[in-house]
Amino acid sequence: MDSIYVSTLDHGFSHDAASPAFSPTASDSLASRKANALSTKLATVLSSSYADSEIREALRLLDLRQGAHHDDIKHNLKANVQKEVIDANARILDDFGRVAEQLKRVGALIESLNRTCDEMKIHILAAKQESAPVLDEASTLLARKHETELRQHILDAFRKQFVMSAYDLNILTNTSVPLGEDFFTLLARAKAIQADCQILLAYDNQRLGSELMDQTTQNLDAAFKKLYTWIQGQFKGLDLEDPHISASIRRALRILSERPTLFASCLDFFAEARQITLSDDFQAALTGAAQGQAIEFSTHDPVRYIGDMLAWVHSAAVSEKEALEGLFISGPDDITKGLELGRTAEPWARITPTSSSAPNLDHTDQGDHADRDVASSFDGHKALSDLINRNLARVSQILFARVQVAVSNAADAVLVYKIYNLLTFYCGIFTKLFSRSLHSSSSSSTINKTILQLESLTLSHFEQVLEDDLSSSLPTPMPLPPANLSPPPYLVTSLQAFAEICKTRGPQMTQSELERLFSSMLIPVLDACAQGTKLLQRSAGDPSRSRVYTLNYLLSLRNTLRQLTTLVPAVSIPLAKVNGEIDTVPSQIEDILVQLFLGQSGVMQTLQELDAFDSSNTSHNKTAATAAKQSLRDHLAASAHTLDDFLSSGLLDAQDRLKYLSSKTIASAVITSAVDRFCAAFEELEKRIIALDLPSRDHGDGQQVENGIDEKEKDAGSAIGESANL
Repeated sequence: MDSIYVSTLDHGFSHDAASPAFSPTASDSLASRKANALSTKLATVLSSSYADSEIREALRLLDLRQGAHHDDIKHNLKANVQKEVIDANARILDDFGRVAEQLKRVGALIESLNRTCDEMKIHILAAKQESAPVLDEASTLLARKHETELRQHILDAFRKQFVMSAYDLNILTNTSVPLGEDFFTLLARAKAIQADCQILLAYDNQRLGSELMDQTTQNLDAAFKKLYTWIQGQFKGLDLEDPHISASIRRALRILSERPTLFASCLDFFAEARQITLSDDFQAALTGAAQGQAIEFSTHDPVRYIGDMLAWVHSAAVSEKEALEGLFISGPDDITKGLELGRTAEPWARITPTSSSAPNLDHTDQGDHADRDVASSFDGHKALSDLINRNLARVSQILFARVQVAVSNAADAVLVYKIYNLLTFYCGIFTKLFSRSLHSSSSSSTINKTILQLESLTLSHFEQVLEDDLSSSLPTPMPLPPANLSPPPYLVTSLQAFAEICKTRGPQMTQSELERLFSSMLIPVLDACAQGTKLLQRSAGDPSRSRVYTLNYLLSLRNTLRQLTTLVPAVSIPLAKVNGEIDTVPSQIEDILVQLFLGQSGVMQTLQELDAFDSSNTSHNKTAATAAKQSLRDHLAASAHTLDDFLSSGLLDAQDRLKYLSSKTIASAVITSAVDRFCAAFEELEKRIIALDLPSRDHGDGQQVENGIDEKEKDAGSAIGESANL
């Protein structure tokens, strides 16, 4: 391609040189300028590279224009190009001529349009002058229409917000119209209207707000009255056997709580109706009018009779609680908010009594208590417990009267205490049942107060029966104890009753209860036994008999208390005291036996003679000392015979004195200890006699006795000791 391009230029240059314009006759200056221009052009062309996009595009177009006659086109290239340029310019001039003719026509059209616009302006100005009054009037009418529409919109919004239709008021206030979802919706709207009226009262529309407030208040009062009447009707036909109370009743109660007075009155009505129903059911259960066996059939067994009545009351209380839990536990916050609003609507509801009387079973106090509860912060559990208490008020009165009669007719102390234990058990059950409230004590419930009064009455009757039993069982005047020194029958009977009562009470018996029972039941009997001990001391010549009698009845008491330690842990304290008293009596019996041993064996008299001899030796009268020695030697001879007699019967006599002691182990231990002490005293006596160094004497059978003591006397202590061990 570069060679073709160069050859084309060469042909062009040769052609130009051959032309007449480059004749030798031209001036030198022109030739030099052309030569310079040609050199410059050649240098420019030769310096151009085929890599240049413009050159490459020009050569491509040139190839396209060459066609078949390639050589001719190369020689006439410039002329052809110039001709094409001239032809293009001619066509452009023709086009511009046609454009000029079109512009002339457009100018004429514009002039015609301008004339038409001027004419239209004239007509428009005339029309505007004629229609201006009509437009002004139309604008005024449109403004009035807009204002009227705005007022109508405000009126509609006001009536929608503050005015209830006659149809809605009929649904809201007419008691003959059934109460449904529409009623609750309209009631909420009426309360919203009342709240919005406060906004009107706060601004310039006080008259309108006051009138609307009065009308709305009347409508609300009539609506709440209708709601109150409807709830009363529902309560009359309410079936508490069905655990699922209607949701509409719960909703109605929550709404009615905004009127505390009506709310309390509604609860009073319900409580009165339930009191009658429950009391009738209780009477039917007692007499057998209802299905099942009558409770009164078991009046011969007071414990079962009272237990059946308490079980029925507990079952009724549980049923009431389960049935009424939905009223207060399902949504306590809603009722609390309602009561808070009610204090605003009814300021007198916030007035509480400055003092209250002591609670009792009277229904009037129950109503006052309920009124005070309305004024206080609402507690669903407490309201439930209070309502159940009021429902069981008449049942509690019937229960109190019948239990009182049954307890008064009971003459057995153990039976009366079993009734007391039964009442205590059910008191704990009812306490747990009514202890869910956090702000009131469960002991203030009606049934709990009734049972507590019955407990006090039963305990007083129990003490009275004990006193009567003791007065009849304790003989007057007090006789001597039995000949066998066994515990008296009245003590055995009292211990059996005491053990049976403790077993009835079981681990629940507290220390204070045990002390009270011990004081009222056993202390008088033990005092009577102590009097018998004193009588025995004054009448009997043997002092050990009174101690054996004392030890016998104390051991009987200890055995009874030991049998109760596992069942009644509180018994351990009086048992320790009894053990302490028992530990002192054997030592007293031991002292008595030692004195008897020393006296019957002659050891005590011998010791006294030795003491007298020692005192006589202190003088320097030899005659008196010799006489004293002779007297002591004679006394020792007589004491030997006395000791012989004692050795054959002393131990048997001691065992015979303790044969009525109920504990053979204690008897054996006391005798063994007494014999040991006697042996120790005899050994001391023997040492003192040997130390005197008395002259030998004739025993009477040809035997010589040294120091006044023969071999039989020396072995006295060991013989008695061996006999005691046997």
